[in-house]
Amino acid sequence: MSTNKVLVLGGNFAGLTAALSLKHELQDGVDITVLSKSDQFQFNPSFIWIPFGRRKVKDVVFPVAKTFTSHDVKFVHGEATTIDPAAQQVQTTQGVLGFDYLVIATGYRNDFEVVPGLGPAGNAYSITSLEGAVDAAEGWARLVNDPGPVVVAATQGAACFGAAYEFVFNVTYQLRRQKLQVPVAYVSAEPFPGHFGIGGLPGGETLLGMFFRRQKIEPIFDVAMEEVAPGELRLADGRTLPFKYAMVVPPFVGAEVVHASGLG
Repeated sequence: MSTNKVLVLGGNFAGLTAALSLKHELQDGVDITVLSKSDQFQFNPSFIWIPFGRRKVKDVVFPVAKTFTSHDVKFVHGEATTIDPAAQQVQTTQGVLGFDYLVIATGYRNDFEVVPGLGPAGNAYSITSLEGAVDAAEGWARLVNDPGPVVVAATQGAACFGAAYEFVFNVTYQLRRQKLQVPVAYVSAEPFPGHFGIGGLPGGETLLGMFFRRQKIEPIFDVAMEEVAPGELRLADGRTLPFKYAMVVPPFVGAEVVHASGLG
């Protein structure tokens, strides 16, 4: 009996889970190859701790090759350039890889285009990438030495509201530890606290509202962001919020995986 070839594009949460789960279920009945442009697994949920020194980069990444090979999964460190579904092949920077089944698990990209002033060269930090979390840590160290207003926000179209909520509560905790008293505001396009883009969670609005009051965080909901200007967040309703430190969670979009050929 022939062995099915499975090619997985992407080696982080989705790609690793797909590859190891298929190998566990099908054993010798499947030949699995993972292609990833990064040879490091990144534990994204811990990015929120990096700005405050609770995690270092070395704590949230590890090389993936050994994990895959120990489960009899081949790992190729490279990038896909073209999918040819008719020929069942993927052109990559490491040569041509064939497949019987293709799993695209390339993860998310930050969509910084949604609001002017976002992005690595912009006026706010974003902890939704490892590089962004490291930059946010450097910014936080500067804020501690030169305090001022803090704004934490989730843009219109954002999906990872949980990270924004966790971050703003971490901010108030860290400010108390440093004995710093500065205004803290939370901005979200959600219609109410705890909406999370899914209509809300049981008790979420009440619980989060209580946390905002106790932590003295100014909550601003149901408003889009217009621009992150230097030192000032401009909202679509005309309001402006000054800041010395801003962290904004952007929307996510799918990776620009490849140009697919043979699709007519």
